[in-house]
This record gives sequence, C-alpha cells and structure tokens, in this order.
Amino acid sequence: MKILLLIALISVAEGTGISAVAQEKMPASKQGDTISEQHVSGNNDVMKQLLAFSAPGKQHLLLADLAGDWAFQDQKLAFVKGKIVRKQVYDGRFFIVEITGGRLQVPVGDGKMKVENYQSMQIEGYDNPKAKFVTISINNHIGSDIEMQTGSYDTKTKVFTYDWDTELVPGVRTKNRRLLRILDKDHYTEEFFEIRNNSPVKVRELDYTRVSEG
Repeated sequence: MKILLLIALISVAEGTGISAVAQEKMPASKQGDTISEQHVSGNNDVMKQLLAFSAPGKQHLLLADLAGDWAFQDQKLAFVKGKIVRKQVYDGRFFIVEITGGRLQVPVGDGKMKVENYQSMQIEGYDNPKAKFVTISINNHIGSDIEMQTGSYDTKTKVFTYDWDTELVPGVRTKNRRLLRILDKDHYTEEFFEIRNNSPVKVRELDYTRVSEG
C-alpha cells in the first residue's frame, strides 16, 4: 500500500512531463502524434529513446550507495532522532524511503492534535531527460503539501544539493535547501536551510550512521 501511494505521488508531481519531454526529442514531423500513437505505428526510434531514458545510470548508482537502514540524530536537539529505511525498486530506477522519528504532536483534523511518532515517506530518483535528482516527500506532521525537491550532485565535494518551495498556508512561501554530504560508505549528514533575504539560514543538521544488518 505504501509503495502504491508513493507511485501515485510521482504521477501527481510530474503530471504529463514525460510525454512532453519525449515529444520534444522527436522529429518535427512526429510532434502531432502522442507517444502511444507512435509506439502503435511502429516508430522504433521513439521506442529506443524511451528505453534509453528509462534505464538507470551512474547517477542512480550514487543513490544506490545510500540504500539500507540508517539511524539519524540531530546535532543539537537530543529528541530529534530516529531511523530510515531506503530500498530500491524497479531495478534501481527509484528508491522508496521510510522515515520514523521521535514522538511529537501531529494534526488529526478539526483543529485537534495527538502525540505519535513522526513519519515520512519519500521517493528518490534521477530524472534522465531533465538531468536532475528528484525527491518527492510527504509526512504526518504540519502541512498537506507534497514536496518535490530537485537537485544536483558535486562529484568533488560528494554533496547532493536539493532546492524546493513550501507554501503551508496560502501566500506564505518559503524557499528551502538541503545538502546531503557523503562522508564515507557508513556515514552522511544532511543540512537544511531556509532562504531568507536571499541568504541561506541553517535550521537543522542531522547525522546519519548505517545500521549493520543482523
């Protein structure tokens, strides 16, 4: 059920983007046809492109290095801690991430709240046509939004940089940035920033340690 929900999020976040990108790559004479129409008509060039852009590549392998079970801890707040499980799906094209944190107040509707563990579900991947890393995220804390973070990777510093906007109430928009820094195969950190007056202000830093199997 969780995987079905997360796959639905991909559809919501990306809409018809795949078709639009694929059509941009087609010869001008084929622009009027949909992907399905060209596939049925036997356009082998289109099918080759679809397969090529569907294949996982070296960027997906970077995400694969982060697969497994991890424990995390906030550098300043002792109660901000928990675990994450990252699993690859569809032959390494996507990664399902489940996050369980400490207990806190979460909304349940009608202005009421209750205490339970923080929960978040994410999909990670690399969009080959757009040449961007993508993370889609939902959680049980404040907000009804579906975050879609897009980012890049610096091979020299081993840092993923993701940017996205949040609008938890109408008209109040916040720009956010997340830096995921790989330290070694068993450790990485995440720094979270809000962009205020065009300057990043750090709001959280988490340390991650791989949990040994068994």
